Amino acid sequence: MKRLYRDRWDKKIAGVCGGLGQLLSLDPTIVRLLLIVICIFTGILPLLVLYIIAWMLIPLGPPTYIQFECKRLYRSVRDRKIAGICGGIAESLKIDATIVRIVMLFAMLLTGFFPLLIAYIIGTVIIPEKPEEKT
Repeated sequence: MKRLYRDRWDKKIAGVCGGLGQLLSLDPTIVRLLLIVICIFTGILPLLVLYIIAWMLIPLGPPTYIQFECKRLYRSVRDRKIAGICGGIAESLKIDATIVRIVMLFAMLLTGFFPLLIAYIIGTVIIPEKPEEKT
């Protein structure tokens, strides 16, 4: 049976999103981005309170548990216009980056521009750049 733990190694604040990523077999970066988008659309306070409660209730993972391997989300180094987020999403989904950029612009128009702009800026901070592949 899978258990929910706060992640010891893949954390930015308390490891809650890292632990949810482990439990759901998702990249924790995607969980963090979803949390940020939900936070922007619902107001910061409800999700902040929920995160703090989760921080207090979810136990820290044991130091010996095995981390899963999943396809990670990275910012693209090769296919970037601004920060490489759309290029990284496109590489992860194996589609053309232009499609991701068009969808992003369309979503910005629908949401009033600023929520996704803020999510993009925060994504630039929390999504790591793709490391160079060793040949």
